[in-house]
Amino acid sequence: MTTGSIARRYARALFEIGEEKGSLLGLLKAVENVADLWSENEELRTAMTNPFTRLETRKKIWSEVISRLGVPQEARNFLNLLLDKSRIAELPAVARELGRLADRKQNRLRAEVVSASPISEDRVLQLKSALERITGKVLIINSREDPALIGGIVTRVGDMMYDGSIKTQLLRLKEKMLGLD
Repeated sequence: MTTGSIARRYARALFEIGEEKGSLLGLLKAVENVADLWSENEELRTAMTNPFTRLETRKKIWSEVISRLGVPQEARNFLNLLLDKSRIAELPAVARELGRLADRKQNRLRAEVVSASPISEDRVLQLKSALERITGKVLIINSREDPALIGGIVTRVGDMMYDGSIKTQLLRLKEKMLGLD
């Protein structure tokens, strides 16, 4: 079974629990917080996946970590299950998939806006509004900078990409001039 299908299976199970108990958003937030810590902390990943560390020791460490993060009991049970089934390394993928399921349920899409220099909050809101009209969904926008774009904006919404960067325009012009188009 592939990593993706494992993550989907676990995420689907947790999604259904969250839906049934009415705690989906709390579970999502808790799992995302622990997944972020997991991704950022190599020492934690090493300790929790080291086959030479006894399972009881790993369980104590894990219990302390999730306790300090204030993880609710349903999420604790789930996170402990991942550890028991030796699937804890799948946590970031499970969190991403759970986020996708929650987004779909709430008619949301995530978009990434990349610009060469900072763009104003007003401009981001205008872009968000236009994209929401196009997609018919509520958008959650993450913006970042990439000076390599030279200028303009690249926006990714789901599988769609809108590239208005100067870098791409220059590449197209170059291809045209060289007769590669």
